[in-house]
Amino acid sequence: MIKSVFVDFGSTLVGFRPVFYERVHEIVKDNGYNFDKKKVFRAYVKAMALNNFPDENGHNPVNLKDFLYFLGITPNEKLVKSLNESNIRDGEAFLYDDTIDFLEGIRSLGLKIVLVSNATKGIHKLIDHFDLRKYFDSLVISSEVGYVKPNPKIFYLAISKGGYPAIHIGDIFEVDYIGAKRAFLDSILLDRCNFYPDLNVKKEKDLKYVLSDIEKLL
Repeated sequence: MIKSVFVDFGSTLVGFRPVFYERVHEIVKDNGYNFDKKKVFRAYVKAMALNNFPDENGHNPVNLKDFLYFLGITPNEKLVKSLNESNIRDGEAFLYDDTIDFLEGIRSLGLKIVLVSNATKGIHKLIDHFDLRKYFDSLVISSEVGYVKPNPKIFYLAISKGGYPAIHIGDIFEVDYIGAKRAFLDSILLDRCNFYPDLNVKKEKDLKYVLSDIEKLL
């Protein structure tokens, strides 16, 4: 029986308008390339997942040439410059409608909750703004521990705080799901936007169904 639930933050508990991949999609489109948002997202997070250590801000560093390669674009100076100069993470944060019910539901099951997030130290302001700190038994933040998902070491730190067996919930297959599996954890992919229709893995479209899945594990 699982002892704890590890959960991602951005696009899992808290969303952003616009979210990072929408900014990237807009820049790519403005430079004359017509891809849908799903393709841009999948290419960007695939490049993101190549790194196991954070940049100076705590985020996954992304090699833009890798991103463009996965997107099928030959890098050009104008596009790379536009991407480099854009702040893709300046969206306005909001709490998903299913977040509180999910967190309270997990607590009612007697399970620990450990937040495992690739984020800057600014995440603490958002945690307090949405009054979420009371739900977490521990926080494992990339900018504070020196690892980013999918590095299994960030999950080993979460295990040391929350216990094992555990299950991890997150929205990026290449980062959350694969990272958890590397640490020998169960995982559920939260695919709110149906960006992973081709993957035959455990996934749900919202946290209500994730909670139901976890209840069945007890």
